[in-house]
This record gives sequence, C-alpha cells and structure tokens, in this order.
Amino acid sequence: MSETLAIIGRPNVGKSTLFNRLIGRRLALVANEPGITRDYRVEKLNIKNHSYELIDTAGIEELSKDNISKITKDSSISAIKKSDIILFVIDSRNNNDGKYRSTNNNKGLNEKQACPGEGLNEE
Repeated sequence: MSETLAIIGRPNVGKSTLFNRLIGRRLALVANEPGITRDYRVEKLNIKNHSYELIDTAGIEELSKDNISKITKDSSISAIKKSDIILFVIDSRNNNDGKYRSTNNNKGLNEKQACPGEGLNEE
C-alpha cells in the first residue's frame, strides 16, 4: 500500500521543480512567475522498497480578491487532507521574517504558520 505525499508551499518556491526531479520527468510546468500550477497533479514515486503517490500542488498564499486564489488554495487544501506526508517547501533566499517556525510538538508547522493570516480549515 502506498502513502500519499504532498508538496506544499507558497507560490514560486520550487514545488513543481522538486516534483519533476523526484519523478524523473518534466511533467509539471515550471516558470519564473507565480500561479502556473492551478490544480494538483499526482504521480507514482518509488524509492527503494517504498511506494508513494506524489502530489504537486498550487502555491498557498493569503487570499486575494480573485476567485483563482480561492480555487487554487482549496485544491491544495484537498491535497493536504488526503496526504499521509507533507513536504513543506520554502524559498530560503527570501527573508520570511520568521513566518515559518517549527512548533515544539514535532508535527512541523501548524496551519496558521503555513498560511499567515488564513487557517486551512476555514470554509
């Protein structure tokens, strides 16, 4: 039985590039402008004796006024909910002002830290 692994992060941090590298093919579109990925993509990933369903997601950011931001965020939240493992990708070249601090509960980032200003469970 395979586990589901989602690649999550803000727009343009390299999620699709990482996805392509892990699966060994250029399936996900990659560009220097944010917002290229609109829906998530799933591919099989095998590492040694482990099998995964790898999900490339759209960037999660604070909602703007447009519907596209809400649709892409909802798509990414759906991928998070069905995942067993989350790879949270950040761009270390940007100063994130401490927005991405790990918690002391060994569960990584909580949803308020992952999406400053927005909770993932909000409908």
